[in-house]
Amino acid sequence: LNTILFGLLTNPDQLRQVRQQDDWERAFEEGIRWVAPIQVSSRLVNEDTEIRGYHIPKGDTVMTIQASANRDEDRYEDGESFQVYRDRQSHQAFGNGPHFCQGSHVARRAVAHVMLPLLFDRFPNMTIPSLDDVKWRGFGFRGPTQIPIRLQ
Repeated sequence: LNTILFGLLTNPDQLRQVRQQDDWERAFEEGIRWVAPIQVSSRLVNEDTEIRGYHIPKGDTVMTIQASANRDEDRYEDGESFQVYRDRQSHQAFGNGPHFCQGSHVARRAVAHVMLPLLFDRFPNMTIPSLDDVKWRGFGFRGPTQIPIRLQ
């Protein structure tokens, strides 16, 4: 939620459009693509594998980096930026395959359909008074750990 709030509150033109179009689901998807809550995952290599000419032996552990996949320049134009209305693409914020997050549907419903609309209805003029006070942390789990917001 904090990452999505940060993205919206630091891009007021996008926030205005999201509010006008009641497009909270797009804001949610872009927020978790932009800064995936889980940045990396380890996987055990089950069989000898080759990826782009690099041999990975069975039994090795590899790290999948969702943060990188979600900003892949071959898939996302200016993937480093928060853009709610970019062309829709699938992302890796919830993982993939057998490791796909089972709570993804609950998260989408709770945040995009309940929390964001209610929060912005109740406090339509929220602001971040000082970006210097926003503290980001984490590698495996990343996001703002401190985001002072003025509720108005």
